[in-house]
Amino acid sequence: MAETSKAYDRRIKEGFFDKYVKEPIIDIGVGRIDTHDGADPLTPTCDTWDKDNGNAELMESVKDNTYNTVYNSHLLEHLNHPMTAIRNWYRITKKGGHLIICVPDRDSYERKTTMPSKWNGDHKYFMTLDLNEPPCTFSIKTMIATALKNEKYKLVEARTINTCTNNDKPTEHGDREYQIEVVIKKL
Repeated sequence: MAETSKAYDRRIKEGFFDKYVKEPIIDIGVGRIDTHDGADPLTPTCDTWDKDNGNAELMESVKDNTYNTVYNSHLLEHLNHPMTAIRNWYRITKKGGHLIICVPDRDSYERKTTMPSKWNGDHKYFMTLDLNEPPCTFSIKTMIATALKNEKYKLVEARTINTCTNNDKPTEHGDREYQIEVVIKKL
């Protein structure tokens, strides 16, 4: 949990918020704010969406082109239909806005290539930036390209971030950032 907080200082230093985060913002899969169960919103003023709000894959009650920033962190790997989610997250992003997707990087987080997840029994698959190795591992870039094949978008940023200090200890959970961060601009 608290994956968004782990990235905060790096993002401030890199100007991430100035470049990609503009109101109105929605953080999808942030956790239950009322119980603080994993609640780690991108900004203090963003709208939040979790299970109590509805299906995160469909976002049925959210109108098209509603948010300048649509953000989710460490949610996609839990979903049964990730490409449906990507399409709907893009749908609710305003033109000129950004869809930001963060997922755990297989090699930094799992440090293994076959399911099940060592750290989270709810993960449906592993992800890498570019490598497809079905049935366990899928490329986030390929998922995005497939999900948005009929849309106009620009992949502004797509990178793996691994700031863990315990990479040499595969039996320990990563102690810092171990994620793929993707920023998509809606054209």
